Amino acid sequence: MKLIEKYAYRKFQREAAAVKRRVVLPNPDTIRKVCVLWQPSQEHAYQYLHDYFQRSQVIFRNLCVYNQQPVMATGMNVITPKDLNWLGFPKPGLTEEFVKTEYDLLLNVALEQSLVLLYLTAMSKSHFKIGWSTSGLNYFDLNIQINGMKDAEYLARQQIYYLEQLNKKT
Repeated sequence: MKLIEKYAYRKFQREAAAVKRRVVLPNPDTIRKVCVLWQPSQEHAYQYLHDYFQRSQVIFRNLCVYNQQPVMATGMNVITPKDLNWLGFPKPGLTEEFVKTEYDLLLNVALEQSLVLLYLTAMSKSHFKIGWSTSGLNYFDLNIQINGMKDAEYLARQQIYYLEQLNKKT
């Protein structure tokens, strides 16, 4: 790891440790605000989650993180390398609304966690965070293990499955 990367990760860990939020296990029937973090290669997983939550008329937001410059035109919900500072963090103003919004549920369907995705996940004030991470830096309240099936759509389906199981009444 390069010196700048080490510095960036140390700074990130200090900032992440200072985040205060209230963890609340969401009931699928009462979820009102959902956000999904994804990358362009996980479009099918994003679409699955979008369709699932649209049936419930939930406020659904997303943020797509590109590792390279996108070929197509970008919208407001896209982060590209030009939107990052020299350390690899999102520039001020770009993600402030995302980080401050108290979503009921944050779903991260990225299979490879980059510094930007880790930053957005850790800094988010979401009440409950679900995703998959093999690294020691894990900022999810529920970490889904998908070692045998490295597929984003499978991860999305598992996130919904376990969310429903946690709230099942017997």
